[in-house]
Amino acid sequence: MERESAYRITNTDFEDAALKNWWQEAYRSGRLLRNSFFQSWEWNSTWHDHYVRGDARRKLVLLRVEREGAIVAAVPLFLQERKAGPFTAWRYVLWIADRLSQYPDMVTTETAPTELWHAVLRSLRTAFPDAWLTLRDILPDSTAAEFTPEGCERSRGETYLRVDLTEGNEETLFGRCAPHMQREIVRARRMLEKDDRLAWSAHVAPSAALTERLIVLNRARFGDASWFADRRNADFFTALCGTLGNELLLSVISYDGEAVHLMASYLHGGTVHYVLSGMDEEAKRFSPGTMNLDATMRWARQEGFRHFDFLRGDEGYKREFSPEERTSIHLTIPAARGKARQTLARAAQRGKSAVEGI
Repeated sequence: MERESAYRITNTDFEDAALKNWWQEAYRSGRLLRNSFFQSWEWNSTWHDHYVRGDARRKLVLLRVEREGAIVAAVPLFLQERKAGPFTAWRYVLWIADRLSQYPDMVTTETAPTELWHAVLRSLRTAFPDAWLTLRDILPDSTAAEFTPEGCERSRGETYLRVDLTEGNEETLFGRCAPHMQREIVRARRMLEKDDRLAWSAHVAPSAALTERLIVLNRARFGDASWFADRRNADFFTALCGTLGNELLLSVISYDGEAVHLMASYLHGGTVHYVLSGMDEEAKRFSPGTMNLDATMRWARQEGFRHFDFLRGDEGYKREFSPEERTSIHLTIPAARGKARQTLARAAQRGKSAVEGI
């Protein structure tokens, strides 16, 4: 007989004031077991408001977990439904901000997350017995790293790269770079020093006008490939930036007083999470991307940050900074019932992805 769980789990929403107060205090005080920007209330609630609320195919699954009457965890998920005409073909549960959040995870102060995850799974299977659970981007420090329930499928995930800013001094950081990047950095530093029209600046809690300048330059540079080409994404980012205060950094290269290259980063837990950038194509001759990365990393080190995190992705320019490499895994946990339908549904999903990739 399965022993009774120590946890009481209820499905709630982002209007839950008690959960919000606990969540924000635990996040700001650094008490969370997994402590990255992507565990913030602001990130999760803003994503819900823009991508779940009002979507008939999606339903919030925000689990409030209590032990001995005290809140100890929040599990931000959503239920995705696929329709076949008026009928539901299949359903599955995902992280809030699946594939956008770089460190999706449970939000908890518990030190035994594996036991807690098993309690969460039992709760989900009771509420949604026909839905499977997909947890992508599980890194070694994730609360779900040791979570391997019966029937769980594990597959290789994504590459994550970050630079350790604590080893040695500034010259050590420079010396670890690839020779090509070293030459580019030397060139960039000389240009900044000699050309009075060029300037670098760090803007913590930047103005709305500067944030909009980033969006405009990113769209101009990447066109339809820009993440901001979708107005919903631009609205989400703008709303998120409006809530972040000192956890948002815009690093700016200016020419004659006008911002020509901007980098957006989230700041939390001793880490600078580099997100995206925008550039005026006419400034390309300055190599402002290298200029901005170098200056921002030096600023971050001087400010006491431990890591400059490139987040998900294995682009060549990131490799030139000799970053630490980590690889995530994806977990797929079967539904309590209807497993044959799940197998067919996932085969259809893989087939669609293969066709789209041709």
